[in-house]
Amino acid sequence: MTELDAAARQILEKVRMFLADETRFGVLSSGERIAVAVVLDRYDLIQRAWGTIAEAVDRLGPTWTAAALRVQRNGWQEDGTD
Repeated sequence: MTELDAAARQILEKVRMFLADETRFGVLSSGERIAVAVVLDRYDLIQRAWGTIAEAVDRLGPTWTAAALRVQRNGWQEDGTD
């Protein structure tokens, strides 16, 4: 499993956790919050997690940004890591 695969799996897990119970957003790390917000296209969550979109993407870094995009593109209702 590559670093990108591992990050995508972790993000997918956090997205599903958030969707099951939005009150758990606060227990996520900053990076996890940003990734969830990116996957769900929720600007309001990005603001809560970090601030500006540019700062949030910079905070994620290239691997987590690519992983979040992969999960978003593949859908979080299925595996989302291919």
